[in-house]
Amino acid sequence: MKTVCALLTFQPFDSSRVLAGRTLESWLTEALERSLPGVARHSLGPFGSASELIAALEALSQGYDELVIVGADCPFLRSDVLSEMLVLHREYRADFTFADGYPVGLTCEILRPAILSILSAWAAERSGPVERETLFELLSVDINRFDVETQLSPIDLRVRRLNLTAGVRRDFVLLERYAGDVALGTEAFLQRIEATQERSRTLPATLHVQITDGVLQVPVWSPLPQFVPDALERRGMLSRQRWNDLLDRALAWAGDLTVLPSFWGEPSLHPEVGGLLSDALGKPGLKLCVETSGLGWRQVDLASLAAQAAGRIDWVVELDSDLAETYKAMRGEGFDEAHSFVRRLLPLFPGHVWPQTVRMNTNEEEMEGFHKHWKEEAGRVIIQKHNDFGGRLPRAKPSDLSPWKRHPCWHLARDLSVFLDGTVVVCRDDFARTQPLGNAWTENPAVLWERGTPLWRQHVNEQWPEVCRNCDEWYTFHF
Repeated sequence: MKTVCALLTFQPFDSSRVLAGRTLESWLTEALERSLPGVARHSLGPFGSASELIAALEALSQGYDELVIVGADCPFLRSDVLSEMLVLHREYRADFTFADGYPVGLTCEILRPAILSILSAWAAERSGPVERETLFELLSVDINRFDVETQLSPIDLRVRRLNLTAGVRRDFVLLERYAGDVALGTEAFLQRIEATQERSRTLPATLHVQITDGVLQVPVWSPLPQFVPDALERRGMLSRQRWNDLLDRALAWAGDLTVLPSFWGEPSLHPEVGGLLSDALGKPGLKLCVETSGLGWRQVDLASLAAQAAGRIDWVVELDSDLAETYKAMRGEGFDEAHSFVRRLLPLFPGHVWPQTVRMNTNEEEMEGFHKHWKEEAGRVIIQKHNDFGGRLPRAKPSDLSPWKRHPCWHLARDLSVFLDGTVVVCRDDFARTQPLGNAWTENPAVLWERGTPLWRQHVNEQWPEVCRNCDEWYTFHF
């Protein structure tokens, strides 16, 4: 059996960086030499497209019987699990073998090189960035066509969504927190991870920023009338200088972020919104997600933003209905302008425009049609569940899809939210500011983030503060 190993890189990282006294490269090399002694290893990536990924794997695996694929940024790769996966792959003569239930970074993928020619055709039709899941997503186009085997984790940690990789700073922090435990046997290591959930809040991934406190519509699902009854008249604006200062400080600390400039306000109302978005796109490591009613964008140079974005800006347009009558009942005037805005975006930001509807009793009968229409026209669509904001709005969701067991809130683990006056809260649902962390204009982002740690520990211990107690958003997250 001739075997070759591909070490894949999905984003630039420093393999010479030191973790617990050793370089990342030495961690991975030791694990591979234990499980794949004498097997040639080749570094590949990053990749510009799925076709580029498959072509590189095809070229590497010519003349080999099996291809072992490992993330180059995975210093905690478990050699015993890799060896078990090789036995499984060979015993059942599988086309593809993967692991499930483990944190990302502990396992590998193994495939029979002959299937790459099939994946190549599917890769040609796939747009978007190449990520760790891309290979499996290509197989999933017609997964029943292949003999797929699965190595199951003795402890299912999927719900934790842990990344024990070195690709981004927040994940490297997690590596540092578990470096002292990695010498344990695999099952004991997984048990340690399961028992130490308080370690998994590392650095934020999402930054909500209120650039204006005004709106052009108040949808029926919005709590704005409760805490900003004059939101339709307000026109408070964040200065461009403050916007850039906040983003620079947050980025220098967190390493990378997705910024949502739609925090309790309509971004199109900001007279310099095009400049704010352009400034953010000029900062390596930042991505943008603009959630908007689709109204008020006529004067913004979207083509210029598209030329600069290079896939780093997503648009979520709140439509709520494709029927003018339902739209008016849910959002008021603006049906034609909002739908035209979506069609204005589509050719400029292909693959990054998300028409959205909030699923409610009011529009439940329209869900299938809305999904089908925009899936065909835009290629993607968001059906968002109704949020009653912990009982502060009447419950209007047709069904309850929440998990049977509650876990600590994803927003508490991944978000920071900044109001116009600088007040920072742990999530957008705390619009009453019951748990302020401090002020972003006068304090360091790291200090503000750390003030959320006691609240995180309460969640880990299944103690829910009042603002969280009846919340139904704990199992959702942005980025």
